[in-house]
Amino acid sequence: MKLNDAIYGNLLEKNYEKGLSLGNRYSFINSNIFPLLNKEERDTFMGFQDVCKKLAPQVNIEDAYEILPKLGEHYMLQRMNTYEGIYGSCKTQMLLNLAVGGMAPEVDMSMSASSILVGNSLYHNPKRSDIQEKALHAIYRGTKIGGIGITEPEHGSDAVNMKTLASIADNGDVTYNGTKIYTTNGAVADYFSTYGVLDVSNPRRTMMLSLFKREDEGLSTERLHIPAAHGVGIAKVNYDNVTVPKDRMIAPPGEGYKRLFRGLTPERFTIISSSLGSLWHALATGTIYTQLRHQFNKPLFKYQGISHVLADIYAQLSAYTSFAMQIADFYDKRVGSKIHKGETPDPMDEATLAVSAAQGKYLATKMAHKATYEIVQVMGGRGAINEPGSNNIINRLENLSRLSEVLGGHRNIQLMIVEMGLKATTAMAIGSNIKKAKREQKKVNAKLNDLYIARAEKIITEESQYLPESDKLNLQNAINKLKNAAETKNDIEFRAYSSALPKLLSNAGKAIYKAKKN
Repeated sequence: MKLNDAIYGNLLEKNYEKGLSLGNRYSFINSNIFPLLNKEERDTFMGFQDVCKKLAPQVNIEDAYEILPKLGEHYMLQRMNTYEGIYGSCKTQMLLNLAVGGMAPEVDMSMSASSILVGNSLYHNPKRSDIQEKALHAIYRGTKIGGIGITEPEHGSDAVNMKTLASIADNGDVTYNGTKIYTTNGAVADYFSTYGVLDVSNPRRTMMLSLFKREDEGLSTERLHIPAAHGVGIAKVNYDNVTVPKDRMIAPPGEGYKRLFRGLTPERFTIISSSLGSLWHALATGTIYTQLRHQFNKPLFKYQGISHVLADIYAQLSAYTSFAMQIADFYDKRVGSKIHKGETPDPMDEATLAVSAAQGKYLATKMAHKATYEIVQVMGGRGAINEPGSNNIINRLENLSRLSEVLGGHRNIQLMIVEMGLKATTAMAIGSNIKKAKREQKKVNAKLNDLYIARAEKIITEESQYLPESDKLNLQNAINKLKNAAETKNDIEFRAYSSALPKLLSNAGKAIYKAKKN
C-alpha cells in the first residue's frame, strides 16, 4: 500500500469537535471584544460571523480561492474602503479579519492579499481608468483574484531599490522587464498590481505602478512550495518584455514611490487584524479544549502549568487588541476619512500611524507565532494534527503564523520604523540638549585627534628606524589628510581619517615592537 492511498480518519472525538465549533469560538471572542465596540460595530461583527458559520462547511482548505466569490456576494472580501455604498473603515476591516480568520486562516490570507493589497492600489488612484475600475470591482466581489508585485529575488525588505525595469513609449504604453517573488495569490491571480522603475539608479523619482493581466504576453508565474501556506498560491512572477496600454498605469513615475509607502500602513493594519484573529481563535481553542480534556481525573485547565500559559497569552492579547482598536480609530478619523473624500491626509498623522502600525505589526505577529506554538503544546498530540473538516484549526493557525512576521516587512524592518519614531518623538523635547551633546563630543574628538596626530608624528620622528616604509607613508598620509580636512571643514574626510588613524597607529606600534624584539 502506498502512502497516498492511506485514508485519513478523524481523531478528535465528537465532544471535542462540538466544543471547538466555530460558533463556540465566536462566543468566547465576543465576550472579550464586545466591550470595545459600539452597538453598530457589534451588529456588523455578528453579521460577519453569521455568514462565516454558513459558509464554513463549503471551505476547501486545499484551495482557499473557491469560497471568495461567495464572500464577495456579502461584501466580505474587504471592508477597509467604502465602495458602492458599502461602508468601510479600518476598524470594520479588523472585525472582518477576526471573523474570517476563524472560519479559515488560508482564506483570510488570500482575500486580504487580493482585496487590500491590490484593491488599495487601485482604490487609492483617484483617476481610475475603466479597466482599473473593472478590475477593482471584480476583486472586491471575488470573481477575480489580485496579486501585488513588490518583493524581488534580491530585494526583500529593501523594497525601494527594485530592479524591475519599466519603460514608457511615446503613445503611453508601459513595458516591464523583471521578476517579482513571494507574490501572494500569484499562482492563480487574474490581475497583478506591480511596481517598476524607469531608472534603477534613481528609484524614488522613477518608481511607477501598473496593472497587468495573467493573459498578457510575456507574463508567467511559478508557484512556490511553501508548506506553511497550504492552499494559498504564492508564486514567482516573471515579466519578460510585457507591454500594456497606458490606461493600465495606476501611478505615474515618482508617484509610485509615494503610493508604495502609503499602502504599507493599511496593509500592516490588516496583518495586525489577521494576527489578532489567529490569536483569539487559538486562545479560544486552547481554553475550550483544556476544560473538556481530562487527565488524572481532572480537566487540564485545573493544572497551573496549563492555565497560567493560557492566562499569560490572554493578558497580552487583550492589551494588544485594545491598542489595535485605538490605532484603527485614529486611522479612520484622521487618514481613512480623508482618503475616502479624495483628500490628502496630514503627513504628521500618516507618520504617526506608520510608527503605530509597525509597533502593532511587530507585537501581534511575534505573539501569534509564539502563542499558537504554546497552545499546540498545551493540547499535546491533538494540537499537532490537521484533519480535513475538523473544527480544530490550531495546527493551521500555527503554520500560517510562521509567515506573518515576514509579510508586510520583516520583523527587524518594523523595529527600524519604531526606532525612527523614538527619535522623532524626543527631537522637539531635547533638541537643544542633543545639539549641545554633539558640540561637546566634537570637542572631545578634536582633542583625541590632536593626541593621535602628536603620537603619530612622534613615532615618525623618533622611531622611524623601526618602522616599515609603508607604515610610515600611511601614517604621514593620514596626518596630512586629517589636518587638511580640519582646515577645509570637510566632515566626510575628517570622520574617515579620524577613524583610520588609531588603527594605523596600532599597526605601527605592533611593527615597532616586533622590530625591537628581533
